[in-house]
Amino acid sequence: MNTLKVLRSRPTLFFRLCGIRLDDFDDLVTKTYPLWLKSEHKRLFRKNRKRGIGAGRKYELDFPAQLLMCLIYYRTYTTHVFLGLVFGVSSPTVCRVNRAMTHLMADHFRMPEREVRLNEKEKDELLYLMVDGTERPIHRSGKPGERKKNYSGKKKRHTVVHQIITDNNKRILAVGPAQKGSKHDKRIFDESRVVKPPDILVLGDLGYLGTDAEIPIKKLKKKTLSKENKAYNRWHSGLRVGVEHAIGRMKKFRIFADIHRNNGLQNMIAKNIGALANINLKCA
Repeated sequence: MNTLKVLRSRPTLFFRLCGIRLDDFDDLVTKTYPLWLKSEHKRLFRKNRKRGIGAGRKYELDFPAQLLMCLIYYRTYTTHVFLGLVFGVSSPTVCRVNRAMTHLMADHFRMPEREVRLNEKEKDELLYLMVDGTERPIHRSGKPGERKKNYSGKKKRHTVVHQIITDNNKRILAVGPAQKGSKHDKRIFDESRVVKPPDILVLGDLGYLGTDAEIPIKKLKKKTLSKENKAYNRWHSGLRVGVEHAIGRMKKFRIFADIHRNNGLQNMIAKNIGALANINLKCA
């Protein structure tokens, strides 16, 4: 069965299974195909290659089908066995293809980890930045020391934390590397040393108390906030909710929301998901 052909005839189903629209998928194929050809040329003409060019098994899936399979994997986070059944390939082939496509998309998107990269037009339109941390569940470690470091008191489970930075238009600008679940948002922000345009306001929640980020006014114990302070907090939360919406778009891809099981590609996948969520910004 030609899975891509079937899904092309059902655009709504395509979006629900892949996480991006059909037009955006075609555009992504067009932009990433030259990178794939370049990587294939490098693989075929490597110095230690023992077979002649053209020898060996051919790909069972063409490039668009390989990219489609990886996107479905990101969106549904189903097993390799099931994807192999859908696309008519073996489970190890699914694993190899998903890994290759993950590296390919990372090379194309190049999502930063701490640097806010903007062109001149985007700098002129930038009003403020938003920052927040989001947790991804992971398997419980067999080592007691690791278990304690990864345990999140907030989520009551073992997690890793990614720092997300967005602009005032809810576009994701940076996805930080995975940090231990017990690590506080303030410490992650301080250690990341975010590179941003000067004199730009950064909005954060109370987890960023003690940083240079603009935070809500905290209510003191046994005291109430004034009407002015409450109004300020409503204004602040109305702006800062944009980063929560961005994280919500990322977590529509189940690979970023469910228990992580791709240890070697953890940060690369997170940054790819951030870039894919930006593609969906006009659909949010």
